[in-house]
Amino acid sequence: MSAAQQQIAAFNQRINSATPHEDVAAILHLHREWWNANHGVDIPRMEACFPPGDNYLMFNLQGHPYYGLKEKVALWEFYAGLLNCPEDPVTRVVQLVVDGDVAWLAAEVLYSLEETVEGGIGTTSTGYEPTIARHRIRSTECYLRDNGAGEATWKMWHFHCSPLPVADEPRPAFGDTARSRGELVP
Repeated sequence: MSAAQQQIAAFNQRINSATPHEDVAAILHLHREWWNANHGVDIPRMEACFPPGDNYLMFNLQGHPYYGLKEKVALWEFYAGLLNCPEDPVTRVVQLVVDGDVAWLAAEVLYSLEETVEGGIGTTSTGYEPTIARHRIRSTECYLRDNGAGEATWKMWHFHCSPLPVADEPRPAFGDTARSRGELVP
């Protein structure tokens, strides 16, 4: 992923760490690995980003929760035959906070999906439509300097994803749009 595709808004960073450069690099690496694992549904690459066991929690784009890495792997195995992510998602980090052994990252994402089965998997109650080829979504990722096995290694312990409004929809109370604010838009 190019530097232009992976941006950090410096005015939205707060880093309080004894090793700030190393910590930011490790967190951004996990962020990129997680999103790029979606391309091709690369389960081993995805698994390396998260702690083993039941501690991980994900609120998925389609609205449902998944508890632990085994459930996440089962979800990916399920979708592997139904959906394809034909390219690396493009992300823009809009906020990054590192405070000691805890960090969180908020990002905008352009994410392409193709249904691989006739008839598709249908629209969910959240409004997420897998039939749309390119999605504008947002994610919140929570990290701990804990690999789940007692080592001080950064891993993503929580992930939450939801759709973003269309790029030209006016924001209530302000009237600006994602495009006019310079957000990540197709």
